[in-house]
Amino acid sequence: MRIHPDHLASFVALVQTGSVSAAAKKRFLTQPAISNQLKRLQEAIGMDLYRRQGRGVQLTGIGEAFYIHTLKVQQSMHDLNSFADELHDLQAGRIYLSASQTIAGSLLPAALVSFHQRYPKIEVFVDSVNSQQVFESMEHHDLGLVESPLPSSVPECCTVKHLGEDKIVTVMPINHPLTAYSSIELAQLENYPLIWREQGSGTRDILERAWRTTIGKPPRIQLCLGGVSAVLESVRQGLGIGMVSQFCLPTGESMLTTRPLHPQLLRPMSLLQPSHASPLAKKLIDFLIPYLRSRLKQ
Repeated sequence: MRIHPDHLASFVALVQTGSVSAAAKKRFLTQPAISNQLKRLQEAIGMDLYRRQGRGVQLTGIGEAFYIHTLKVQQSMHDLNSFADELHDLQAGRIYLSASQTIAGSLLPAALVSFHQRYPKIEVFVDSVNSQQVFESMEHHDLGLVESPLPSSVPECCTVKHLGEDKIVTVMPINHPLTAYSSIELAQLENYPLIWREQGSGTRDILERAWRTTIGKPPRIQLCLGGVSAVLESVRQGLGIGMVSQFCLPTGESMLTTRPLHPQLLRPMSLLQPSHASPLAKKLIDFLIPYLRSRLKQ
């Protein structure tokens, strides 16, 4: 059974006007054309939807139930057409973003709130992973955000936009002996247990490079944990010193404090734009680039 949308529109016009002739006028069609559409609709259903009564029509019980469903279908079609218009105007749709955990947890939330206020019907889905996984996921996402040195082979599908530099800082309990210093040298950390991120983390990658250059031997790692939140909680529990982005300490944190490293340990923050990024994704890209660059300059 196939029901044509035009036939449904004619049926609604018939119910709302009460006669075939009035429905024809409302639909800007001839009376024979309306009659033919209504006949084909009833043939498709296999039941009478109405009966003639004087100069008008009377719905059957089946017709009354069918009319209710028809209105729902028309409303759905109206909503679908409105959504299609919004898609065409880049006002609605979905964007899939892959971001390293530091960015996803510390910088993106406020950015996406501002973006949502401007474009309330655009949905943004964020995968929070480590930097290596961001690079690996670009074939399936609309854009990526990382804060680590770029690998020797960036995915071929991507254009890289440099956003600025992020600082790595040490994080420790507020009563830790090293809080007496305004900045910390890597050599000072040799005497304390350290909490490191997992392999593939941009933070770990740049720290390992700096450690090899400065210390010349592997660090003493107390714990290796996946994710910034796990590192911060372990530091709260007094298990060691962590090293995280300058943006990672939550607002209002009362148990932890940070100290910059000396010399400063900087890492690039970059946006990856795949060649398959949609015009909708490019709208988010155009929003994020100035927003993140301004935050990194603070």
